[in-house]
Amino acid sequence: MPKTFIVPSFILDIKRLPSLLQVGGFCASFSLASMVLAQDVLPKEDPLKLKLEDQLLVRPVVPDDVAPTFTSSKQLDGVMDRQMRLEGDAVIRRNRTVIKGDVITYDPDTDIADVDGHATLLKDSTSFKGPKAKIKVDAQEGWMDEPDYELRDIGGGGKARRVEFKEDNEIEFEKLTYSTCRPENLDWYLTASRMDVEQDTQTAVGTNAVLHFFEVPILYTPVFSLPTGSGRRSGFLSPTYGRASRGGVKGWDITVPYYVNLAPNRDMTLFPRYLEGRGEQLGVEYRYLDRNYTGVVTAEVLDDVAYGKNRWAFGLKHTQNIANGLVGYTDYSKVSDDMYVDDLGKSLNGVVNRQFNQEVGARYGYAGWNILTRVQKFQTLQPDPNPAYQVLLPYEREPQVNAKYLRNNWNGLNVSVETDATRFTYKGLAASSRTFKEGNRAYATTSVARPFMTPGYYLTPKVSLRTTQYSVDPFPGQTDLNRNVALPTFSLDSGLIFERDALELNTLFSRNILMTLEPRAFYVYTPYRYQNDLPLFDTADAGFGISQIFSENSFAGNDRIADNNKVTFGVTSRVLDADTGIERMRATIAQRIDMDGQRVGLTTEQTPVKRSDLLAGLSTRLVGNFNLDGVVQYNEQVSKLVQQSVTASYRPELRKLINASYKRVINPVDTKATSDQYELSGQWPITRQWYGIARYNFDLISNQVLNRVAGLEYDADCWVVRVVHRHYQNTSVLSTSEIYMQIDFKGFTGLGSNPINLIRFNIPGYEPISPNPAPISPFESYE
Repeated sequence: MPKTFIVPSFILDIKRLPSLLQVGGFCASFSLASMVLAQDVLPKEDPLKLKLEDQLLVRPVVPDDVAPTFTSSKQLDGVMDRQMRLEGDAVIRRNRTVIKGDVITYDPDTDIADVDGHATLLKDSTSFKGPKAKIKVDAQEGWMDEPDYELRDIGGGGKARRVEFKEDNEIEFEKLTYSTCRPENLDWYLTASRMDVEQDTQTAVGTNAVLHFFEVPILYTPVFSLPTGSGRRSGFLSPTYGRASRGGVKGWDITVPYYVNLAPNRDMTLFPRYLEGRGEQLGVEYRYLDRNYTGVVTAEVLDDVAYGKNRWAFGLKHTQNIANGLVGYTDYSKVSDDMYVDDLGKSLNGVVNRQFNQEVGARYGYAGWNILTRVQKFQTLQPDPNPAYQVLLPYEREPQVNAKYLRNNWNGLNVSVETDATRFTYKGLAASSRTFKEGNRAYATTSVARPFMTPGYYLTPKVSLRTTQYSVDPFPGQTDLNRNVALPTFSLDSGLIFERDALELNTLFSRNILMTLEPRAFYVYTPYRYQNDLPLFDTADAGFGISQIFSENSFAGNDRIADNNKVTFGVTSRVLDADTGIERMRATIAQRIDMDGQRVGLTTEQTPVKRSDLLAGLSTRLVGNFNLDGVVQYNEQVSKLVQQSVTASYRPELRKLINASYKRVINPVDTKATSDQYELSGQWPITRQWYGIARYNFDLISNQVLNRVAGLEYDADCWVVRVVHRHYQNTSVLSTSEIYMQIDFKGFTGLGSNPINLIRFNIPGYEPISPNPAPISPFESYE
């Protein structure tokens, strides 16, 4: 049995003290034993001492069989080797377990303490208080009647008719209530017949539970579990519900997912779903992970009453380690019809995915080489009846073999080699960029660069050679094409970096500031070759921006190589925090001079232009969490800004956010706008507990709202409610309207669809209210 130290109170009956000192071999001390650390207890012949610590520390737990037991009370009585009676503020303490009561009767032989009146048990992060209890101190087993309990690890507590403390740190509650609310603000609580808490395995499971919200029962569940840890367990997940109008059908959308923990490396989630006006859908997601493979399988099926047919979706993503350096993979997805995603999918950001990848391949890496071989096909949905909005079908790769080699700093040189051989097939109709039905293309690109880098300047000459060979089959009525194209390219990238202390800006930014001036010149030369008769298997215009203006090719892909005799001049200035290196501001201006004028275009020859549009960009990260980013493109021929994009955001503190952006693009040929949109979004507190969230995206050309999101969040003491409405345009004739609602009972569960991901997609910088109680310090409520 562990050593026991009796610490009487100062009002102890002194007359009886001599006889008590001989009881059961106990020794007495008038020290404040509750503050004595077990590991600091000295041998019997030395007096006990207090050890001063300069900070709160969590000490290692001493095993119970060697840990001393401390007791204290106002009065102490007992019989030698039999019992002792602690009366008046009685306390028994061992390790991190504390037993309190008005009267404690302790039997050393059985190690049982009977507690009568204001019984209290404190153990690690749990506490129990009731009228009476019986506890075996060493084994920490026993019971307590009508306890008020607190489980601080999960921030919850409540009342019970009885609690039993069993072996292996198991706690069993009978006829209990549970909530994470404060007792004086009990907005929601759970009543249950029974709950078992296993502290070692961090599980809490109960039966026959009813959830009450403002005293109204709203949910019954035969089995429930509390989130006591991060371990996975089988059971129902939070049900989701909402109301939507999709594809001309309005009604409720309810899903009750069930999670199945099959094994430590495998699990499955079932998604039974009810769609009013359509029927019942069943979905499943199966995930698996092993040393040599991993993957996810998804499937959905619905007998759609409104559509009149069975509708389904299937997806498979699998990666397999075949040998050292060799990996095989599958990325395959398919749906039953063109309208499936718009009618049944759950788009988060208003952008609906209408192209599904169907790819099988393998990758091999060795000694700087990366080899890819694959077959890639697509399912492209066409939900819009307007031909002007039909999606152009891509070429499919059946198959492709690609090999890349890269080696940097080989005797000061950067060397890269890429070879590719692909057979392309096309299943659509002829178009201006789809002039061939199928064909073979092979290319090889080799480049060598020699960078010269110093803190004040850099210079990188580069030489590359690209050869391409085509053998293609045209549509009926057109001639075949067999052609080789070989083009060399030379480029020279150079720049200077000047830096100074910007003392005049220190006051503005309230810190030490550095300013840089970084002029840059980029020259590229590629001879002209006629390429309009070549197919466009995977090539498009690369666009025009700050990064593209300093590139070697104005096309993205492998079917067009721009003729170049161009030099791009630009200058960048940066404002830096001298102490942290954080970039506070960056401004760039650049223009490309074409000495010969580019002639190669995507489908036709271009009219040569000697000077490109003037590009200017600004990016700021100012003190006070105000950010401003903008890019403008000025065309000298029409004397207009043909592209302008501005984005601003202001975030003074957490959950205070305003975003604003505007984008306008015009066609320099007729100066008509091809894109003219603005967008506002944000999150802002309305009161101490109410938050507003919104997004508004409007197209000035079509004069219609493209995406609209509006919602409210309410943060109570122990629950959060979110209501979000969204309306967006799917196609030229189809729009979707949805409303989402969620109630988070902190520390228990959530009811309703989870709109947090939806809000994050639509409102950059959004910070949700935490659905979990704040973590409890181990020193909170310390006794």
